[in-house]
Amino acid sequence: MINVVNINICTFNDFLLLLIITKYNLKISYSLDDIMNIQYYLIHGIDKERGARMIKEFNKWNLDNKNVKWILEPNKDDIDENFRKKVVIQYESNNYGINFSPGCPHIGNGAVSCTYKHYLCLKDIIDNNYDYGVIMEDNQFFCGNIQEHVELYIKQLNNMYPYWDIIFDTKYISYKRIDEEEVKEGIYVYPKSNEVSKYCHGGTRLAQFYIVTNKCAKNLYENYLPFNNPPDHWMNYLFKKLEIKSFWAEPSISNVYPHISSTL
Repeated sequence: MINVVNINICTFNDFLLLLIITKYNLKISYSLDDIMNIQYYLIHGIDKERGARMIKEFNKWNLDNKNVKWILEPNKDDIDENFRKKVVIQYESNNYGINFSPGCPHIGNGAVSCTYKHYLCLKDIIDNNYDYGVIMEDNQFFCGNIQEHVELYIKQLNNMYPYWDIIFDTKYISYKRIDEEEVKEGIYVYPKSNEVSKYCHGGTRLAQFYIVTNKCAKNLYENYLPFNNPPDHWMNYLFKKLEIKSFWAEPSISNVYPHISSTL
């Protein structure tokens, strides 16, 4: 007789326990999310409608909100000049030929808040030694199961590109339109150049939904502050500087929800 056991596998010790259970002919049921230590994050501000909408999305696609860490502070009203001096570049800087004045007045406090929350996600991944972090912003909706696609992307990346660092998912721009690699049936992950092109300014694809490895999170975290741009443009700069291996998902499941920007 074969007994069926459901077990959550989060650590190496759990994996050893798996081997012991298998010795006694137990049938184990688990997913990649059980084996890998994957943490989900939601970057959220003060717009309650966005929060309620994201909870509906999580419920729709069976992502337990208890497994999502909500990054709620600081918000733009919490950002003062002293805070800006700590996190924003205070000298004249340049990204891709564009000059920025000291203190980066082109970045509003909303953008400072959003960018810093991305930084806090990276910090939490490192502090808790998660294998992967799934970082989401609250201005989106989905057209597919979130966890299933996260697992699919990670599985394909680990099999095809074991050196990968980060992957972006959004329908904002299709990988088919950027004249890089050919999109093939059954393949959902594609390498993205960090170079500026007529289609985009580097390896990012907005910053509303991406999966980052622990190694990449550490690399970005150590170089994130101070910044001179919102998260997607700033990461474009860091990707090229740090030679980050970026990828795009195609087809993607994340859609930009029509909205007025909260980072103004």
